[in-house]
Amino acid sequence: MRRFFRLLVLGLVFLKLSVPAWALLSTEDEKELGRKILRQIRAQTEILEDPELTAYLKRIGDRLLKQAGPKFFQFKFLVIKENGLNAFAIPGGYIFFTSGLLEEVDSEAELAAVMAHEIAHIQLRHVARRLESLKRLQMATGAVTLAALLLGGGRAGSAAAVTSSALALTRALAYSRSDEEEADRLGMEFLTRAGYPASAFLLILNKIARHRWLLAENGPSYLLTHPAPPERLAYLETLVPKYPVSHPRSSDPIYLRRLQVRVKTQTHDPGTLVLRYREALKYSPQDPFLHYGLGMALARKRFFKEALKELQWVVKSYPQRDYFWLDLAEVYFDAGRYPEARQALEEYLKRTRRSSPKARWLLARTYQELRAYNQALGLFKALEEEFGDFPSYHYYLGQLFSSMGEEGPAHYEFGRYFALKGEFKVARYHYQKALKLLPPKDPRRQKIENKLKSWSKS
Repeated sequence: MRRFFRLLVLGLVFLKLSVPAWALLSTEDEKELGRKILRQIRAQTEILEDPELTAYLKRIGDRLLKQAGPKFFQFKFLVIKENGLNAFAIPGGYIFFTSGLLEEVDSEAELAAVMAHEIAHIQLRHVARRLESLKRLQMATGAVTLAALLLGGGRAGSAAAVTSSALALTRALAYSRSDEEEADRLGMEFLTRAGYPASAFLLILNKIARHRWLLAENGPSYLLTHPAPPERLAYLETLVPKYPVSHPRSSDPIYLRRLQVRVKTQTHDPGTLVLRYREALKYSPQDPFLHYGLGMALARKRFFKEALKELQWVVKSYPQRDYFWLDLAEVYFDAGRYPEARQALEEYLKRTRRSSPKARWLLARTYQELRAYNQALGLFKALEEEFGDFPSYHYYLGQLFSSMGEEGPAHYEFGRYFALKGEFKVARYHYQKALKLLPPKDPRRQKIENKLKSWSKS
């Protein structure tokens, strides 16, 4: 996880001069800072754009946020491809989880505990206060330290990383012990009011301690943004009895396990997984999740016929769990069998009571491939609030507009796609093309002009 600490330092040092040194960072400044750091994170690592996973995290987050009172931001929950166990908040209400953390939790409550803690940090303005401390550092010192940290494990970086300026910079970014205890108390309140047991905090922190959570393998310990787990474990043990749950929340452990296998097949080498699942099935041939993992890994290797066979076995094993039909539909789509994907998705949406963003997203893409453009466009527009932060949403919407002969809107969406990817030169090209093609009174013109103006000032 060391590169994420360097990345966070990069964003904060680079952007700190835009805020007056005498004022606590405003929520608007914090939102803008968060968007810029998000672009840097996208440039450095992969963010999983899985609509179902994103919707699942949002459901948990919404339950917790109902207990949080007035909110400064519209919270976003994102997953990065990283094997280590970690979660962190950046300015503007963005909360990140590593894929490794999602694979490790044993219950929804453990995941909710981590989320509640990070929400509490944001609600308590701890992130803004850390930034305020950072602004007090001299830019020259920050730049030298930043360069050293970015050198990572090199000799120069190692030598500079132990200087007083490095210590000052990392101390400015780190939460204090009182910050952590305050976030633990408030987070535990959010957690138990939402119906999750307070003991989940202890369970997940024990996993964190075992996996040296937040500790870079070769990095100095002062790069931690949270105090060491042993102190927190002792403190949390005294808190848990004080936070009983009056209305316990039930969850579906099979659904969570399914999502965990999906994350694994999206973040690990599929060829290796195919071999492991086949070997494991020799000893447990009736285990549905071994068949499920094998099917999803085979699909990633594009062995679609074999993948469908495995997933059909899983569907028969869990006749009451209709979400496995989504996986079948996804494999039909990836195999180019669009009529079958359409049928499976339309039937799923008719019979399920869930508002499934994943099913609607897949159906929009299926309509697009079947050239049912108006039906696809209706679904795309309905999904913008949920998926507007994902570059791929704008890429496929741009393709859709282009297929419909609407080149102005197509260039606008491609501009948004490349802007989110941090490729501003290409984004500017598409925005300028959109300005030439969009009608004079189209509201998108003003958005483009504002965006181009903001880039010219930065």
